[in-house]
Amino acid sequence: MTTDSRAAAFRTFEEALARNTDPLTTGAALHELAQALIGAHLFTLTAIEMEQMQVRRVYSSHPEVYPVLGTKPIVLDDWFEAMRTERRITAINTAADMEGQFPDLDLIRSLGCNASISVPIMVGNELIGTINALDKEGQYGPGAIEQAADLIVPATAVFLILRRHFGV
Repeated sequence: MTTDSRAAAFRTFEEALARNTDPLTTGAALHELAQALIGAHLFTLTAIEMEQMQVRRVYSSHPEVYPVLGTKPIVLDDWFEAMRTERRITAINTAADMEGQFPDLDLIRSLGCNASISVPIMVGNELIGTINALDKEGQYGPGAIEQAADLIVPATAVFLILRRHFGV
C-alpha cells in the first residue's frame, strides 16, 4: 500500500465519521479502513461487557451468520488475559494454527477464512472491545500486527460511538 493510498483510506474513514448520522455505519467505515490496511473478508467488532462476563457483537460484515448484538460468554483464557492486560494483538496466519482456537471454525472456513487477527481496544485501562478480522490463509504475515495497530485510534472512536448507541 502506498503512502498516498494509505492517507486516502484514513481520510475516507474520517469523513465517514464526521458526516455520518447513523452510528451503525461507523463499523462499516472501520471495516473499509481495515480492508485497505490489513485485509478483512470477515470483520466483526465485539464490545466487552466484563460485568456480564460476555462479549456483544456491535458490527458484522456478515450479519446473516454473525448477527449484530449476538452475545457469547467471555472465556478467561491466556489469549483474553493478554489482550486485557498487555493489549496484545494476536495474529494467526495459517489454517493449521487456527485449529482449536475457534469453536465456530467450520463456519469461518466456509467463508474462506484461514487467518485471523484480533486487536484489543482499551480506554481508561479497561478493555472495551476487539477488532476481529479474518481473511485467506497467509493474509496476516510479518508486519500485520504493526499495520493492525494503526486501527486502534480509529477503532477507539468507533467503539465509543457504538457503546453510546447500544448502551454497552
